[in-house]
Amino acid sequence: MENAILAVTAARLGIFLGACAVVGLCVFLVCYSLTKRLKVTEVFADVKGTERTEGYARIGLISDLHFPMFEAGRERVVAALEKADVDAVMVAGDLCQNGRGVEQMLEFMRFLAAELRGKTVLVVTGNHDAHHVCGEKEEEIAEYCAKIEACGNNVHVLRNEIERVPVEGLGFDLVVCGFDDMTVSNAETQKELFERAAAETGENGRLVLLMHNPDIMANIKEAVEKSAVNSLTLAGHTHGGQIYMPFNLEFRLLRNDELPKKGYVYGLYDYCANNVLYITCGLGQSFLPIRLGTTPEVAIVNF
Repeated sequence: MENAILAVTAARLGIFLGACAVVGLCVFLVCYSLTKRLKVTEVFADVKGTERTEGYARIGLISDLHFPMFEAGRERVVAALEKADVDAVMVAGDLCQNGRGVEQMLEFMRFLAAELRGKTVLVVTGNHDAHHVCGEKEEEIAEYCAKIEACGNNVHVLRNEIERVPVEGLGFDLVVCGFDDMTVSNAETQKELFERAAAETGENGRLVLLMHNPDIMANIKEAVEKSAVNSLTLAGHTHGGQIYMPFNLEFRLLRNDELPKKGYVYGLYDYCANNVLYITCGLGQSFLPIRLGTTPEVAIVNF
C-alpha cells in the first residue's frame, strides 16, 4: 500500500514537473520570438519653449546591438533607416558583448555604411565594448574603434570628440558631442567636453549629446542647465527594461544606474532645463536571448 502511494505521488510530481517544463519552454519561445521583431519609433524632440522655424534634422538612432545576440535582422534595420531618409545615423554603444560577435558586428557596420553611403554614421562605445570586449585597455579600445571606422569612409567613432554634420537644405549643422563610455571616462572630462561643445555650437548649430549610458547626464546636469544652448541627448543602455518587471524593480534591485532608478528607462523626457533626452530600447539582447515587454527599435528623432 505504501509503495503504491509513493508511486502515485512520484507520478503526480513527474506530471507537475513536466507541465512546468512545457510552460517554461513556451514562455521562453514567446520571449525569444520578441527579439526577432522590429519597430520604428518617430519622435519630435523639442526643448520646452522652442519653436522650429527652419525645419527638423532627422536622426536615425540605434543602440545595444549586442552581437552575437542580434536577432532583429540587419536588412530590416538598414531598410528602416533608408525609408526614413535620415540626415545622419547615430549608434549609441554596446555593439558587441563579452568579447564575442566582433566579426558579425563589423560585417553589419560595413553593410550599414555601404547602404547609407551618403549619410554620416557616428558611433560611441558602451560598457560592453570598453569593458567586456576591450578590458578597459586603451590600446585595445583604440584598435577596436579603428576596426569600426574602417567599415566605411562615412563611419566615425567619437571618443570624447565633437563633429559637425551639415544638414542638407536646412542651413544648419548638427554639432554632435560623442562621449566615451563611463567605464573609461569621468565626470570632470564629461563636463569639460559638454562646455566645449556648447561653445562651438553657435547660432548655426544644434547640439546633440550622444552617449551610451544616460547616467552621464547626471554628471553634467548643472552645466547643461547653466548653458544658453538647447541640446538633445541620445542614449541607450537600458534596453527599455529587457525583461519587464513592475515598479521598475529591475533597476531598483538589480542595477546601479542612477537615472533608470528614477524612472528614465525608455522614451522621450524633458530631463532638465535646455535639454530633452531620448533613451532607446535598443536592438539586441544581453545575458539571455529574450525580451518581454520591449521590442527591438529603430528610433527616428526629429530635432
